[in-house]
Amino acid sequence: SRYFEFITPYEILVSHEYKGVYKLYINEEYQNLTSFEKLTIPKGKNSSIIRFGDDLLYAIDKGIFKYETETGAFVKDSLLSEMYSPKTFISGKLINDVKGNRLWAFSNDKISFVETENLSGNYKINNIDISKDLRKSIVGYENILYINDNSYLVGNTEGYMILDLKSIQNKSYTINLNSAIYNPLYGTDRPLNLSGEITLKNKENSIVFKYSLADYVAYASTEYQYRLKGIYDTWSNWSLESEVFFENLPHGNYTFEVRGRVGQNQTENIAKYNFTIKEPWFLTPLAITSYFIGFLVLAFLLQYFNRLYFRRKSEKAIAEKERELEYKELENQTQLMEFRNKSLKQDIEGKNRELGISTMNLIKKNEFLNNVKKELQDVKQLKDVNKVIRIIDRDINNKEDWKFFEKAFNNADKDFLKKVKKIHPELTSNDLKLCAYLRLNLASKEIAPLLNISPRSVEVKRYRLRKKMDLPHEASLTDYILQL
Repeated sequence: SRYFEFITPYEILVSHEYKGVYKLYINEEYQNLTSFEKLTIPKGKNSSIIRFGDDLLYAIDKGIFKYETETGAFVKDSLLSEMYSPKTFISGKLINDVKGNRLWAFSNDKISFVETENLSGNYKINNIDISKDLRKSIVGYENILYINDNSYLVGNTEGYMILDLKSIQNKSYTINLNSAIYNPLYGTDRPLNLSGEITLKNKENSIVFKYSLADYVAYASTEYQYRLKGIYDTWSNWSLESEVFFENLPHGNYTFEVRGRVGQNQTENIAKYNFTIKEPWFLTPLAITSYFIGFLVLAFLLQYFNRLYFRRKSEKAIAEKERELEYKELENQTQLMEFRNKSLKQDIEGKNRELGISTMNLIKKNEFLNNVKKELQDVKQLKDVNKVIRIIDRDINNKEDWKFFEKAFNNADKDFLKKVKKIHPELTSNDLKLCAYLRLNLASKEIAPLLNISPRSVEVKRYRLRKKMDLPHEASLTDYILQL
């Protein structure tokens, strides 16, 4: 253990980097260790224990802790712990400058010392921006020796340096924006006027900013921090670079800001520069207006053609439906016509049967009457035979039978007799009767009873009818009448 301090004449605190802090109890002769205990405080590499004034301090990377005799424990001192930070801690070694009444601490980027204010007795921390690389000291073995009130000797691996506190004062620094250069998409770099705002074309969107501090301190590093409001609103990390390049910036309004520090002394001002990058031509108000108009035209055309399409589709559907309805109607009419034709055919067949039956009845009746008449003519001795014969003749030539037949014939073969009369106006009523019987395709001997004449007389009538119709010799009278 490198570091130990007495708490009381018989109590000692010992610090070990890898084992922690122990309290040792010794006898009055300082010969033997009576007991010991380990304190509940974090251990750490390059830790140390030192007395400064009336305080017993323990320094590690987590801060500086003060020992409280009442509780026998260490408590973190928030003010003294400001000399360290987890990022800059390298050594917990503290040096008590008894002559100068100062406490010295060493970190990666500075040397810090604590003074006691005369009136209040409070601690005051001062920082000297001398980094570890400039000090060239071995970590954990830093040393500083008092020369006089404001002069100190700082040892390092190459010798020593004299530290004069009078010449080290906290100064105020000012940062300057030296130049701003933009690079067009095609062309050479061009400088920007820093005296006022400027508007760049959309293709002039790559800019280099260069900046610097007015003062130079040999033992302290100069660092810069920047941001570009409008796209990068947070500050960048501290950097030694004194320029920054922004490439292919989008259109918009920007404010470039930069600040600096020398050691821990930050600049009082922030250098600013405002500039604007125009939007591309396709995002200009005129282009957006044309897009809007084009969208409206396109929407109108889409709506128009959509309506036209659906109207045509609707018309086509209506036309197809109408054709379907017409086809259905035509089909229904065809079925109705077939039904009517079937009904008419059945009606005609029925009327033909009726006409045939009535014709056969007339034929049989007339045949029967002619037979009765013939038998009566052979019986001479009967009285009033001639009277009966006249009654039979009158019944055979009854016009009512012909009217009944004509009506039935017209029902079966409508307007045939009118058609024949129209074609051959010279035909008599007897000729029309013969035409009607021939239309029924009756033979001469079947026609004879109907006309109350002999079959020979029927042939004579047929011959005369051919003459009146002016039919050629080879033509069939029956076929001609059936074809009318």
